[in-house]
Amino acid sequence: MYAMIDRTIYETSSVQIGVFRCSADDPSFGDSGPIETFCFVFPRSSVVIEHREGTPFVADPNVVVLYNRGQLYRRKAVSADGDRCDWFAVSEAVMRDAVGRYDARAAEASERPVRFARVASDSRLYREQRELFVAVRERRADPLDVEERVVGMLARLLRSAYDASPRSTAANARADSELVHAARAFLGRHFAEPLALADVASGVHASVFHLCRTFRRQTGMTLHAYREQLRLRASIEAIERTSDLTEVALDHGYSSHSHYTARFRRTFGLAPSALRRAIGN
Repeated sequence: MYAMIDRTIYETSSVQIGVFRCSADDPSFGDSGPIETFCFVFPRSSVVIEHREGTPFVADPNVVVLYNRGQLYRRKAVSADGDRCDWFAVSEAVMRDAVGRYDARAAEASERPVRFARVASDSRLYREQRELFVAVRERRADPLDVEERVVGMLARLLRSAYDASPRSTAANARADSELVHAARAFLGRHFAEPLALADVASGVHASVFHLCRTFRRQTGMTLHAYREQLRLRASIEAIERTSDLTEVALDHGYSSHSHYTARFRRTFGLAPSALRRAIGN
């Protein structure tokens, strides 16, 4: 596939933007070393991430992964896609100031001001980061605008993380979390396939009823809605490469161009063809 790539494509004194690619069979896949910046990462494939101090979780296009500088972690493959993601970093001063708006004590921590490993990514944010990434890659962005947009995304992510409801304290919370983890990994491998509910339940060794109830309670989404977001977000990368939207639709599990376009417009607020024009392809 590709050797490990970790490349900065844009940098100022306040922000950096970069690309990371690592195939599942690369020797560095499991451990590619500590994180060098304070950053937030938008996965473009599904992988399992385990921070040294935390429990494993599935990092997929429906979440944003947060890292402190120097963060130690390991990754495990979910699919043959390996780890494909784009990252946005900010200076230490920017990160501590941003965290301090919500948690002054954490902002003053000596090494790890960021308390959260991940936060949900809404459709608007996912679209915005793709548009910004492409604009920067194609050298069509003003530096001041880029910096403001990166800082704005960070502010929204932190607000969402701090506003999120606390996790359940029920005795079976750990088992439920492991079930949802397994379901997300399964969907990450099979999101383009025509799955029945029984297929997912069988794949994670759970009953249909328990899986549906637990997944929705912990993610705030149905399995169908979660898979839909994985399909649509994966399709953005495809429409950056080709003008054949029928092919994109069929490859990502949709029955027709019109079905795909309607779902895309409802999620991102514009048609796939309009997004292609917006990012300059």
